[in-house]
Amino acid sequence: MEKVTAIISNFNMPERCDALVEHIRAHEGCEVVVVDNGSDLVPPSKYTTVRLAKNIQTTGGWLEGLKLARGADFYWILITSAEFIGVPVLPQMLKAMRLYDHCVGVHPALTKDSTTSWEHLKEIGTSGFRKVWMIDNICALWRAEWFDSVGGFDPRFTYAWGPDLELAYLARSQERTLYVTEPAGVKKVTDIGYTMKRMNMDAEDRRAFARANMREVMLEKYGQNWQELMYRE
Repeated sequence: MEKVTAIISNFNMPERCDALVEHIRAHEGCEVVVVDNGSDLVPPSKYTTVRLAKNIQTTGGWLEGLKLARGADFYWILITSAEFIGVPVLPQMLKAMRLYDHCVGVHPALTKDSTTSWEHLKEIGTSGFRKVWMIDNICALWRAEWFDSVGGFDPRFTYAWGPDLELAYLARSQERTLYVTEPAGVKKVTDIGYTMKRMNMDAEDRRAFARANMREVMLEKYGQNWQELMYRE
C-alpha cells in the first residue's frame, strides 16, 4: 500500500485548514502534516503539526512539512484557498499514478466556478484522466521519488507560482506526464485570505512581489527565455 503524506501550509486561516484536514481524515485516509506559517492574527489550526515563529511564505511552509514526510511514496501539497466539495479525490489520483508509470503529478479537476488563472485545471465535463501541460500546487499529488530527484521546491521561490511552472517544465523535459482527474473534487477561491483581512499585505502588492520574485529566480536559472520554456504547452 502506498504511503501518501498531505502537507498543508497555513497562515491565519485555521477554519479553512481545519476543514481540509477533517475532509482528508474522513474521506481520503492518509497522513496529514500541517505547518502553521507564523499565524499572528488568529490562533493556528487545531491540527497543527509544526508551528513556525514567523511567516516564511507558502513555499517555505511546504518545505518544512516535507521534512516530516520522509518515507512517503507521494507528497500531496495543498493550500488553504482550496476546499473539497465532498467527493474523495485521492483514489482517482492514485489510479492515474498506477496506470501511467511515466506520470509524476496529478491534480483533481477544479469546479467550473473556481477562481484561477489556470483554466485547463477546471472541469470540462469528462471523466477519467486528462493529460495537461502543468498542474498547480492547489491540491497537487507528486510522485515522491521523482519530486526528490529533481530537487523539489526551490526555496528561493516565495509566494509565486514558480514552483508549479518549474516542476511542470522539468517533467516535460524528461518526457514525464501530468494529469487532471475528473469529475471535479476541489473548488479554488482566490484571495480569500485578503477578503477576510488575514494577510500582511494587500492582494495586488502580493502579486507584484510574487512576479518580481519569480522573475528574479527564473532569470538566474534559465536565462532571458525563461517564460518561453515555462509556459510552453
